[in-house]
Amino acid sequence: MDFIEKFRDQQNKLTKSEIKLGNYIASHNREVIYDTLKALSDNTKTSDATVLRFCKKLGYDGFSDLKIKLAQESIGFNQNIKKGTYYHASASSLVNAINQTEKLINKKSLKKAVDLLIKARNIYLFGVGHSGESAKDYEKTWMRIGLITHAETDPHIQIQFATLLEKNDLVIGISLSGHTKDTFDSLKEAKKSGAKILTISNDLSSPISQLGDACLQTAVGEFANIGSVSGQVSQLYLCDVLARGYAKKAHIDSQNITERALKAVMEKSI
Repeated sequence: MDFIEKFRDQQNKLTKSEIKLGNYIASHNREVIYDTLKALSDNTKTSDATVLRFCKKLGYDGFSDLKIKLAQESIGFNQNIKKGTYYHASASSLVNAINQTEKLINKKSLKKAVDLLIKARNIYLFGVGHSGESAKDYEKTWMRIGLITHAETDPHIQIQFATLLEKNDLVIGISLSGHTKDTFDSLKEAKKSGAKILTISNDLSSPISQLGDACLQTAVGEFANIGSVSGQVSQLYLCDVLARGYAKKAHIDSQNITERALKAVMEKSI
């Protein structure tokens, strides 16, 4: 059982500080391998005692043992993707991004996210760079289930939209790092206007995640840096999860919507 599996398995028995610590380690495992005990407690604004208690609860002998196990998991993954062909390595990387993101799903947070989608009057997707491209993919994917949204990738337009929002509106902020200033500024303004916020990022302790009424976590870890294909795949996996959750909860006949759209597209063929 790897770290994320142990963390999820014990989460109901952890304190808020320990959950915060676990989320940080899950999204910063490469850095934690080289951290001192003090550095980790400082970065997570917890105490040395909290870190040690957390390690014990997850079955590690101590902080050093945790770092060794994280390093072994990292080495094991890197060895696996080096076996076989480069296209096998690529497939392994993308599959692992999805599997690790699935492990990070918090059912309560996911339910809250779906409820926000259902209750929203207007839905806006904010992201820049690669996350902006993912926002556009969300917009197109959700249209197939009848969920009309607007993806905005220009920070200047985002901030203008944010000033016009109201309490029944929802803004979804997408950022792998959770530290993208343009996205943070736009979400902060939207929250000030009264809109609900759903965040999708790799770091639940990040400034962007702290603004969220509901927060979902992607997994990129050391095998996928910001701007990578794996990072985008983890975002798009959550796009599909939310679409399916919305369709199920709202009793959407997605097949009928798809057939109608397909018919309209086919009529444009020459």
